[in-house]
Amino acid sequence: MSILVWNCQGLGNLWTVSVLKNLTKEKWPKLVFLVETKSKKTRLEEVRRSLKTDGCFAVNCVGMSGGITLLWKEAWHVKIINYTRWHISALIQEGDPGPTWKFTRFYGHPDSAKRSSSWQLLQMLKPSSPIAWLCAGDFNEILHQKEKVGGASRPYRQIESFRMVVDSCGLNDIHSQGLRFTWSSNRCGKAFIKERIDRAFANKKWNELFKNGSCTILAAIKSYHSPLVIEKHTKGPKGKKKKKEKKRKSCFRYEVAWELREDCLNTITEAWRKDGGEGGKASQLRQKLRVCQRDLQFWNKKRQ
Repeated sequence: MSILVWNCQGLGNLWTVSVLKNLTKEKWPKLVFLVETKSKKTRLEEVRRSLKTDGCFAVNCVGMSGGITLLWKEAWHVKIINYTRWHISALIQEGDPGPTWKFTRFYGHPDSAKRSSSWQLLQMLKPSSPIAWLCAGDFNEILHQKEKVGGASRPYRQIESFRMVVDSCGLNDIHSQGLRFTWSSNRCGKAFIKERIDRAFANKKWNELFKNGSCTILAAIKSYHSPLVIEKHTKGPKGKKKKKEKKRKSCFRYEVAWELREDCLNTITEAWRKDGGEGGKASQLRQKLRVCQRDLQFWNKKRQ
């Protein structure tokens, strides 16, 4: 059972909807939370039918910006508690009987000068009674300087304000896997920036309820933001664990940020000079690409 969280940066484009459909087919999420839909409720209802989900709660965009929506399968009972243009909070009950917990989908203000209002809102959304709480979305802020590559350093007071509200709400990062960063500027050279601004937090009770919960950061497609897939890893009947899925072979992806390091280009040059083996030009090209991939993976692993 998974939850998909994604800043899709607009659902008006058919390609973006196609990417979303492929994600839902592959991950089978019970909940889908989308940020920056840039769409009205009528359009989001069309998307709901396209994704074949049962429920939809949407907050309209303002002009050509904003817009958030929550989609869900009928297997889970979803009760909307409150919402603004920056969040949706709901009580989730998984079947009958099943655990009940609070899920807040959050969107931090994109303007850093107004982000303090986001943290005030997050503080207000903290459950007043003891209940498992999951809070995920695009917070538009980082917790540490190491969560940013390229560009100017983030002001310390700006990061500290985010840290303080996360701590005050009793939230902690869910175990993360996959890519390290969730957003990039999609530019080359010195203009290239990567940050981890999309994430999933949970309080102590949620972590106790789903002890093996994890958040997988997928590769960004169409949007500059990576989709997040939150897995709860619950146990089956009689405490037996679910059958493990067949391990998938990871896909190699070239990171543009590597170009900021001179030794990366040296690694590529040396790999390309190696013998491509026998066969035609196409066969030799494939072999050179395999060698280049292998050497880059080794170089990246060594420098971490």
